[in-house]
Amino acid sequence: MTIATLRNISIAFFLIMHQPAASALPTIGWVEAVHILPERFNIEAKTDTGADHSSIDVVEWKSYLHNDQEWIRFKVLNNNGDLQVFERELSRYAMIKRKRAEPVKRPVIEMWLCIGKQKFLAPVNLSKRKDFKYRMLIGRSLLSGNYLVDSAAKRTLSPECAL
Repeated sequence: MTIATLRNISIAFFLIMHQPAASALPTIGWVEAVHILPERFNIEAKTDTGADHSSIDVVEWKSYLHNDQEWIRFKVLNNNGDLQVFERELSRYAMIKRKRAEPVKRPVIEMWLCIGKQKFLAPVNLSKRKDFKYRMLIGRSLLSGNYLVDSAAKRTLSPECAL
């Protein structure tokens, strides 16, 4: 073996040994149960690796001022017919690109989401998803570095987070 070959083998071995282990990440399915905290509201969410951020279907929303900050009061209906009123401080407005349609401006709030045993403070945009089976999408900003998605699996984890 030449020195160049040994060097290439050493470099390849180093690169293989220093890659993050994908198997260290928990695997979730294309649909998962989510608890929204602190309300402990249950909702089924579809994982969407094509969406930048998470979004949730709101029945209605209204902004208001609270201590000189803009807040959003909104209602969410889950697939069981349970209705929950939420109030969160507005983080920002996002322009959401849509296929074959003009971009739409949506409010973005932060929500504590429990998936399995993990709890995340995630940006969530408020949208109208009433025509979709799953009223919440979990986007890449939450999935990346936290989960692998198995598109053949469904409901792999039960939410088990403490408040």
